[in-house]
Amino acid sequence: MSPSSIHSPSAETAQQSLFDQPLSEAAVAALRRGQVIEAITLVRKEQHVALTEAKASVDAYLRSQPALQRRIEQDQSDAREGLLRWAWLLLIGGAGLLYVLM
Repeated sequence: MSPSSIHSPSAETAQQSLFDQPLSEAAVAALRRGQVIEAITLVRKEQHVALTEAKASVDAYLRSQPALQRRIEQDQSDAREGLLRWAWLLLIGGAGLLYVLM
């Protein structure tokens, strides 16, 4: 028996119909603001699907919009860099304060 015959056609049809549903304006607006988690939450509530299905739907939309996907990835990278800078600042400040107090 081939592996392709193991998958049920109804599961494929259900998965395909999930991606056929366009994202709502609110979910797209959340993505434009860089709020991926908010977009996934909106898709879950509006389409009444599980978390993994909502994430897959948002990911599929982002793959179809490469410029938006790059901008979101850049924003997330900038946020990580900012967090790292703050962590270093707090670490150095704490070490300096410890040195002064000793």
